[in-house]
Amino acid sequence: MRSIASNCAEAGREQRGDGGDRATAPTTESVGQLVDRARDSGVTVDLRQEGSPAPPGLSPLVERAVYRVVQESLTNAARHAPGAAVRVRITHEAGRTRVTVTYTAPEHGRLAPPGSGGHGLAGLRERVEPVGGTLRAAPSGHGFEVVATLPDRPRNTGRDPAPPDDSESARQLIAARRRTRLRLAAAFVVPGGFALLAVGSAAYAAFQLATCVLRPADFADLRIGQGRTEFAHTLPARQFPYVSDSVKSRPRPTGTVCEFYRSNGSLLDQVDVYRLCYDGSRLVTKDVIPGTDG
Repeated sequence: MRSIASNCAEAGREQRGDGGDRATAPTTESVGQLVDRARDSGVTVDLRQEGSPAPPGLSPLVERAVYRVVQESLTNAARHAPGAAVRVRITHEAGRTRVTVTYTAPEHGRLAPPGSGGHGLAGLRERVEPVGGTLRAAPSGHGFEVVATLPDRPRNTGRDPAPPDDSESARQLIAARRRTRLRLAAAFVVPGGFALLAVGSAAYAAFQLATCVLRPADFADLRIGQGRTEFAHTLPARQFPYVSDSVKSRPRPTGTVCEFYRSNGSLLDQVDVYRLCYDGSRLVTKDVIPGTDG
C-alpha cells in the first residue's frame, strides 16, 4: 500500500500535466478526492466544510491554493506524525476561504517537527501570499496546525504582487525603481551610440534573467531525495549568473554541488533566489534566499 506522502506527490505531478500554466491551472482532483486517497492509505482524516457553500466563482488560483494547503499538510502529517488523526476544516464566509489543518501525536507517540517540511511551507506561502492570502503554521498543543486564509477573488493575480506600503520590501522596491529611473534619465543625455549600447546591454541582461527563472510552483513541488532527471524538465535553461560571493559562501552539506535560480525575471525588483544542492545527481537540500539580487 502506497503512503499518503507518495500519493500526494503523484497528485501534484498529475495536476501539472503537459501544458498550460502550472501556477494558475485548476486542480484536476478535488480536496474530497485527495482526502479519500489519504484514508485509503491508512490516514485518519476528518474533513468538514463549514459556513456558506463554496462560491461558484471561486478563482482557480484560490482553489488550487486550498488544495495544495491540504495536500502539503497531509504529507507532513504522514511523514512527521505517523498514525496521527488529521482534521481538515474548510470555511467559505464573507468572500474569504479559510483552511485549517491540524494533527496531533498519536497516543504513546511522539510528534516530530516538520524538518524538510519547512521548505514545503515556504512553497505554500508562494501559493497563498501572491493571491492576497495569509499562511500560519505552528505547533498547537500536542500537535501542529496550518491555517490559510484566502480571498475568494485574488486582489492581484500577478506572480509578484506589490508588498504593503509600510513594509521594508516596499521601501526597497521604491528605492530600486528610483535608482532605475535615474539610470535611464542619465542614459538619454549621453551620445546616441552609448545609449544604443546601453539598450543592447539591458536587453541582454533581461534575456539572461528571463531564462534563469524557476517558477515558485515548480520549486515547491521539488522533494528532497529526488534524482535530478526526475524534475530536470521543470528547471530553467540556465542558472542565475550573478550570484554574489556572500550567497555562494552560505553553509551547505559537505561534498554537494549547488545551482542557483531566480524566482522571477523582474529587472526592477529584488527577488528571492532558489538554491538546489546535489550529492551526485540526488537533491539533498532546497533553500530560499529571500529578497536578494544575488
